[in-house]
Amino acid sequence: MTNRTTPDVLSLFVIVLITLSGCITETSGGLPPPRPDTDRVSAQLDLARGYLENKDFARARGPLTTALEIDPNSAEAHVLFAVLYEQENELEVAEYHYKRALAVDSSNSQALNNYGGFLYRLGRYDDAVKVLRKLVQDTEYHARPQAFENLGLAELQAGNKKQAADAFNRAVTLNDNQPRSYLELADLALGNGNLEDASLLYAKFRQLSRQNARSLCIGLRLGVARNDADETASYGMALRNLYPKVAAECLADNQ
Repeated sequence: MTNRTTPDVLSLFVIVLITLSGCITETSGGLPPPRPDTDRVSAQLDLARGYLENKDFARARGPLTTALEIDPNSAEAHVLFAVLYEQENELEVAEYHYKRALAVDSSNSQALNNYGGFLYRLGRYDDAVKVLRKLVQDTEYHARPQAFENLGLAELQAGNKKQAADAFNRAVTLNDNQPRSYLELADLALGNGNLEDASLLYAKFRQLSRQNARSLCIGLRLGVARNDADETASYGMALRNLYPKVAAECLADNQ
């Protein structure tokens, strides 16, 4: 399985100009009062996000360092530092910052999502499952359908097929536009010998997404299981033409 979860912390940084009106506090001169620490940290994090979006990791380091100097317990600063270090392949340092973020706020959805994806990419599937199971408990998390899908992928890799199916079903219940979840559910149904469900789920995937190497292979397996020679030949040809390396393995498994 080659699916990668992707960090979602690099959200767009939009500069909003606000015109203040109403009561104005006058000062008698001199410098304005210092901004509260929370505002200062927020400004540094906004700046860092902009650099991270542009993959300017060297310049992102400065504002993140400043943010942590102002507030060493900023969970978001630790998450963004973790993203930076993972991009630089400093994996031990990245994990340190993920753990620091969760030590500050154990239910921080941003930290849980990114740390779960980090563990998945490292092949530490059992650890990823633990983190993502906690994430999906947050009913207010804005990307909960995708979180369930990611949990399903981790459960699959950890060998937990029933839990994977449960997670994929939750994903499509929350958001009907989750093609990967439908594809994985089709594969699970096919593995259980439930051809009717597998066919319906595969058709739903086809409505939502273009074909890829994995989906073509599953389509070929469905054709073989249904004794549909035309469908088997069609998917086999598409695999050979588009994904010759994958085709050899898939076709060998379905002779």
